Amino acid sequence: MHGIGNDYIFIDNTEQNLKLDFSSLAKKLSKRRFSVGSDGLVVINKCSEDGEMQIYNSDGTRAKMCGNATRCVAFYLGKKLNKNIVKIKIDKKILTAKILSTRKSKAKVEVNMGKAKYMTCLKRQVTNYEPFHIASIGNKHCIVFSNNFTNFEKIGKKINDMPEFGDGINVEFVKVLSRKKIRVKVYERGSGVTLACGSGACACAYVANYLGLCDKQIQVVLDGGNLDIVIKDDGDVLMQGECEYIYSGEIK
Repeated sequence: MHGIGNDYIFIDNTEQNLKLDFSSLAKKLSKRRFSVGSDGLVVINKCSEDGEMQIYNSDGTRAKMCGNATRCVAFYLGKKLNKNIVKIKIDKKILTAKILSTRKSKAKVEVNMGKAKYMTCLKRQVTNYEPFHIASIGNKHCIVFSNNFTNFEKIGKKINDMPEFGDGINVEFVKVLSRKKIRVKVYERGSGVTLACGSGACACAYVANYLGLCDKQIQVVLDGGNLDIVIKDDGDVLMQGECEYIYSGEIK
């Protein structure tokens, strides 16, 4: 399945309880042109909620959050359990998702991503893109405002590899188009350039509003499509967008 171009392989482990090295499997299956190809692997486990997500990046590292994959899992579980509202456990968070509409293999899903947090502003003489705004919404994001996306992949990797970010950080480059719209390019920790990042879109919208650049209802334009973000008065961030079932297969 994919959420506006952010594609993942999903394994339903709710009934089988497979004991596999999912990290190695993610690296093997995510390799484009040599295997299935994806931005990563998501394992759906049984839990006290409707399901639990374990997310692996294409390089095998674990991810704590993925908004686009969450919409896909909500679509899948909603169909399987015949529910319009599903609760999904990710790491230590419980996210509530609403399936707003479905048509054949596509769905429009809204997820309450919880509260975002503005952490700090960093100034480092490593690129011409400072300052770096660091925010968290279950995972950390480095957000850079710029009107120039030239060499964003190279610069995104350079920022991701900075020692202060330890094992890496998601990097988003943001151009403010209006009070209600921003354009975002993504370099994801563990996956590199992707067509979209759901949690990144939420973090970018939150920081844009926090800095007074945008209103609380913001459309985020990404390479794979658009996400509509609403920052509620209580601090919760709602993400709304499409997801699509592509195909199913069997691993032998």
